[in-house]
Amino acid sequence: MKILVALVAVFLVGCQGSPVYYHRDPARQIVVLDKREISIIPLGENRWEAYGGKQGGFTPDLAVQKARQVAGIEKVTGCRVVNAQVVPGHEADGLLLHATVSCVK
Repeated sequence: MKILVALVAVFLVGCQGSPVYYHRDPARQIVVLDKREISIIPLGENRWEAYGGKQGGFTPDLAVQKARQVAGIEKVTGCRVVNAQVVPGHEADGLLLHATVSCVK
C-alpha cells in the first residue's frame, strides 16, 4: 500500500493539471482576489495560465470564477486579457484557464 501511495504522489507532482504542480512551479505568482487564491504562470508569447480561484459550495458560479482568474492575470501582467478559455478537461470545475494578453497601451 505504501508503494502505491508513493507512486501516486510521484505521478501527481509532475502532472500539469494537478494542484501539486502549481505549488511547485518557480515562475508561479499568487494573487488573492475575493479571498480566493489563484496561481498565475507564464506560458510565453503573451500567454498565461491561471489555476484556482474556486468559490466554495456544491455549484460554484463558473462565470464569476473565470472573471476572477482573468482579473488575476491582468493584475500580474499589467496587460488586458483579450482571449480566455477554460482548458479542456476542466469545463466542470473551471479551475484551469489559458489566456492571451495584449500589452498595447
